[in-house]
Amino acid sequence: MDEPEARRVGLKCAMQASRGWLRRRLLVPLVMSSVSLSAIARAAGTPDGFDLRLPGMIGSKFDLVHAAIPLSLALLVVTLYATAISIFHVRARRVWNEHFEEQNRTIHEAQAQVERSHLFLSADRQMLVAWNGPKGEAEFEGDPGIVLETTTPHRVLAFSDWVGAEDARHLEQQVLQLRSEGTGFSMQVRSLRGDHVEIEGRPVAGRAVMAIKLATGERLALARMIDEKNALESAQKQLQTVLEAIPQPVWLRDRAGKLGWVNTAYAQAVDAPGRDTVLSTQAEILDSDDRAVIRRTQANQGRYQGSVTAIFAGQRRKVDVVEVAGPEGGGGFALDISELEATRLALERQMEAHVRTLDELPTAVAIFDSQQRLTYSNRAFADLFALDQAFLGTQPANGELLDHLRSKGRLPEATDFRQWKASLLAQYAATETSEHGWRLPNGRSLRVVITPNPQGGVTYLFEDETERFTLATSYDQLKNTQWETLMALSEGVGVFGSDGCLQLSNPAFAKIWGIAPEKLQGAPHVEEIGTAATRATGATWRTISQVVCSLSEARDDAQFDATTGDGRLLIVATTPLPDRATLVTVTDVTDTVEAEKRLREHNEALKQAARLRTDFIKSVSFELRSPLTSVVGLAQALAGGVAGELTPRQLAYAQDLSRAADAVLALTSDILDLAGVETGGGVDLVRETFDLSTAIQDAMEGLKDRLGDAKVRLALNLQSGVTGVTADPKRFRHIVFNLLANAVSFSDAGDTVRLAVRRDAGMLAIEVSDTGKGPGIAGQLAGGTPNVEREHGLRFSLAKALVLLHGGRIDVSDDPRGGHLTTVLLPDA
Repeated sequence: MDEPEARRVGLKCAMQASRGWLRRRLLVPLVMSSVSLSAIARAAGTPDGFDLRLPGMIGSKFDLVHAAIPLSLALLVVTLYATAISIFHVRARRVWNEHFEEQNRTIHEAQAQVERSHLFLSADRQMLVAWNGPKGEAEFEGDPGIVLETTTPHRVLAFSDWVGAEDARHLEQQVLQLRSEGTGFSMQVRSLRGDHVEIEGRPVAGRAVMAIKLATGERLALARMIDEKNALESAQKQLQTVLEAIPQPVWLRDRAGKLGWVNTAYAQAVDAPGRDTVLSTQAEILDSDDRAVIRRTQANQGRYQGSVTAIFAGQRRKVDVVEVAGPEGGGGFALDISELEATRLALERQMEAHVRTLDELPTAVAIFDSQQRLTYSNRAFADLFALDQAFLGTQPANGELLDHLRSKGRLPEATDFRQWKASLLAQYAATETSEHGWRLPNGRSLRVVITPNPQGGVTYLFEDETERFTLATSYDQLKNTQWETLMALSEGVGVFGSDGCLQLSNPAFAKIWGIAPEKLQGAPHVEEIGTAATRATGATWRTISQVVCSLSEARDDAQFDATTGDGRLLIVATTPLPDRATLVTVTDVTDTVEAEKRLREHNEALKQAARLRTDFIKSVSFELRSPLTSVVGLAQALAGGVAGELTPRQLAYAQDLSRAADAVLALTSDILDLAGVETGGGVDLVRETFDLSTAIQDAMEGLKDRLGDAKVRLALNLQSGVTGVTADPKRFRHIVFNLLANAVSFSDAGDTVRLAVRRDAGMLAIEVSDTGKGPGIAGQLAGGTPNVEREHGLRFSLAKALVLLHGGRIDVSDDPRGGHLTTVLLPDA
């Protein structure tokens, strides 16, 4: 109610009080005075025609003529009346002023009370709703936010928006009775926001007023206690319902330790007709000794848990008992584990059998429990990862085992090991089996299967697939290689099944027979292929069809020649396969036959050319040898003084002529020997054992003049103990001489040619090194053009031919000291 309304109500009450007071103070005395005057007049004998009444009550006539009383008496009465009226007026005015002041005080007090009520209403958050009659509009005052999220007051009357459905229906009925019958009510509800709300309705001044406010203070505490009590009672009922439904005996005890509540399973276990009978007889499910042990344990620890033997419905059972005790009592339950114990024993026996089986498996097995600790591993697991049984006996955690294997290099290399490890450990929370492939640093390939266990934990299966992977890889490589080889073969290959249909063929097969590739798709029959083969003759394909479609058990390899329609020469071979298929290979030998013919003709031409060259060389050498012999003899005769004594200059000329003739004669002999070696005739080895040192000295003796002219030194290094060698002594000296002569020819003045001889792994090794800067022997071996300013290397060619003739080999390389190193290895036998 607002302040103006309160003022209006106060003024209304004051005016009603004033009207009552005026009636009591003015009207009553006036009436009494009129009555008194009438009595006086009657007592004085006033004639009936004289009427004494108040002004306004006097009639229109005043007949003095008929007055019985003298005029003086009338004046006296009037005077007395006027005096009385004056006195009464003064007194009434004073009383009126006093009453007016009293009414002002009443109004001020009402205003103060209204203000105090307004302050009181403002102090508590509440909502007031007032109705003027059953059909009047509702007036709202207060804060609707105490029950709603909105500031719209009229939403408060939509009770279902802020209280439960049942409370909303009840509240609507109470409000309806308040408005229609004026029946007050008071109730407390729980809002949808969880607040306790007090609602009170009553009629006030003819209006229906409903006050809504939040419970506070003691009323809120009481409401909460009631809620807690109801919740506890509900929880107790639910707990008893659950305990009653449990098929195992459950009991509760009071402070004295007596049974206060049991479920139906308890009554059935003690063979009682009902729970009330159990409580009245205090029938215990456990014997006295077990109860004594339970009480002692509870006294020390507050609870007991253990396995005992009890009689359930006349049968001895193994049970797990859990009983707790407290200040207000206690309770417990008994779990029948007889079947579980039997199952556990059977499971243990089965597990032992499984363990023995797993130990014999080649697959590595590791089992981890729900705490991620290793509980079992077989021998294959320890062998696979080279783990010590002592370490496995400590039951390491899964993460610890992974870290240990990583430190030993027995896990796959991972870019982020922590993330990789976390992904493996995440399998403990998985429900599906996962499979992984591990490639270990040592080259092993493992297939890892991780299976979640029903009781928690996981089982690892490690299968070493290294051999299978290697075999599969090799098989795939071989298969691909064979397929690519088959596709690249120039020979035609076709495989026909036992039904005569083509199963496999390569492009050459279609090309040789002149078949369109699309004709060979879809496994065509051999007869269909024969029709599509444009280059096959009828006789040839009939022969192939007979072999492919033969039903004979004795099938042998067959080969025959064939000719295509365009004159190509073919060799057709058929091979029976184990699955009764037939392999048909077709080789086009037309080009081979033609090439063979041309090669034979070319070979004959080469042989003829070689014979002509040999004959030419022999003829030229013979023609050169005769005049050279004459020149050598003439030079020696002149130098010996046959024609007389020569001057020093002439003697020098004669000696130079003799040396030049000897060199040309030696060159001619070398050419003849080289020609004989290359043609495979004319050079026969005569092997014998001779002194190695003597043979080398003889070869070096022939180089004295050449060494002196070239100003090149020769150094010999003969390994001690190397004395005799088995070879052709003459050809051996030629080998050493030619190698040294070739090295000298490619050396500059002042250089040193080194000769080293040693034995190496049953071979005689001869090493000749020079410090020449030209291309030398390496250039000749590389096919380079000989230096026209030096010898053309004929001696090296002859030496190489003689070494090969002895069954040895010759190598040329760069000498680390500069120049070239020639190494000859001859069999020392």
